[in-house]
Amino acid sequence: MNIPQDSIQKIMEGAVLIQKHCKESCFDFQVMTSRFHKDTLILRWVEVDISDVERPIQCYRYRCYHLDGSAQNCSIHYNNVQEANTFFKSLETHFRQDFVKK
Repeated sequence: MNIPQDSIQKIMEGAVLIQKHCKESCFDFQVMTSRFHKDTLILRWVEVDISDVERPIQCYRYRCYHLDGSAQNCSIHYNNVQEANTFFKSLETHFRQDFVKK
């Protein structure tokens, strides 16, 4: 898939805002596509909650965008582990940016 550079730019501008407002640590922002979400660009990032240093919690977060880079109201969810794994395997990364928290 050929994603317009201005679409990636718009999505990454949103990633900058997410990173600035992240309570703990957010990093590894990726613009991705999936065959299960046609005509949708997916921003995925890792969020680590270290409020309990004995039990840090790491999870993936997702936001969906139209092909022009504008936000859309979709959610990524799975009904079971098999469906989740199928979705993860379908993801294709088109752009990656890792922000460093200052």
